[in-house]
Amino acid sequence: MARSKKKSIVARAGASRTPALSWTIGGPEYDARIGRVRQVLEQRGLDGLVLFHPIRMAYVSGFFHLSTERPMAIVISREGGIGGLIPHLELGHFAKARGITNVQVYPEYPTGGGKHPMFHLADLLKEMKLNKRGTRLGFDSNGYLDINGYDGPSLSEVVAGWVECVPARDLVDRLRAVKSQQELRLIEESCVWGNLAHRLMHDAVEPGRSAMEIWLDASNDASKMMVASLGPDYQPMTAAFGFPAIANFTAGSSTSDPHALNSAMNLRPGDVLVTYGGADVGGYVSELERTMFLGAPAKDAAKAFEQMLTLQQVAFDAIRPGRRFADVETDVRSAFAELGLQEHQRHHTGHGIGLEGHEWPFIDLGSDDLIEENMVLSVEPGFYLPGVAGFRHSDTVVVRADGVERMTWYPRDLQSLVVDV
Repeated sequence: MARSKKKSIVARAGASRTPALSWTIGGPEYDARIGRVRQVLEQRGLDGLVLFHPIRMAYVSGFFHLSTERPMAIVISREGGIGGLIPHLELGHFAKARGITNVQVYPEYPTGGGKHPMFHLADLLKEMKLNKRGTRLGFDSNGYLDINGYDGPSLSEVVAGWVECVPARDLVDRLRAVKSQQELRLIEESCVWGNLAHRLMHDAVEPGRSAMEIWLDASNDASKMMVASLGPDYQPMTAAFGFPAIANFTAGSSTSDPHALNSAMNLRPGDVLVTYGGADVGGYVSELERTMFLGAPAKDAAKAFEQMLTLQQVAFDAIRPGRRFADVETDVRSAFAELGLQEHQRHHTGHGIGLEGHEWPFIDLGSDDLIEENMVLSVEPGFYLPGVAGFRHSDTVVVRADGVERMTWYPRDLQSLVVDV
């Protein structure tokens, strides 16, 4: 019997390809997410789930897209099958989605000469056998989102009268809260580039320059370096029209508003700056915020800065697996009261972060849910003195077994955040 010839080492090397590190979530993880969704559907006695929110759709399928007036949906059947409702113009993006078995494509909104897209969704549910008598159908929203002039019937209006539609907005959000190792890697990389954008902005701050000019230049330079460094496979997923890496800030008395709007004002000595840095890597984002000073701060401002640092450290120390988010907020509020600052607290201590800048869970008195390992949170207990300034650091942290670890490592101390003039 003739012996088969083995390929030479050189021939085998020529036929192989070593994969490069990817800045996206892999297919097997999407499959695992769908598996977890189906487990929860089983626990809740639901036959299927309809998702209209773009980020929830992206989380379960990898289908990232721009939301417009054209309704889109992902349908997950507990027994198998994943469906999609899309307009014709999204065929290219949708082809990259993971595990789709049934697709309904409509020509255009509001009808494209035919019927309303929500009735195409009814056809999809019928095709997936999710319109039978006794069906219990979960949804994150009872119809498409109210954006860009969209108008149309609700989900419960277009399904058969014997289908029970059940609110299940929290189902996917709760799964999103605990991050996988792939997700943590993308958020860590986001922190790297948010840190760079912030540093470039920090180094450019000087009196007489426009605030917007400074942060636009820094965001542009950081983004160019980021794109060049991450390679040709990098693609921003959630920052579609913005900078991949961004830094910005507000200055002066406007910082006394927690979410002040940007302006083109010129900086002046004595200004307080409340800053931000972040980046989109694989759709995942991070949050870095600092309170800075243009010139040496006055004594009262320096004291306020140190109080803000104390409040943030109280929050860091309070976050541990097994505690309630409400317990953390209670600790922080007690620290506000001890410092005599309770009347200046304008928001809760923080929130989840990942595919969205703000996502469930929230560090808030109304949050009785338990903290879990590998949750990623912003920690930002700021306070605001009307007409004077705001004082807030924000750091992205990951929950470990014994507490939290900061993923944003930018300096927090006063000396590092004073710009000489």
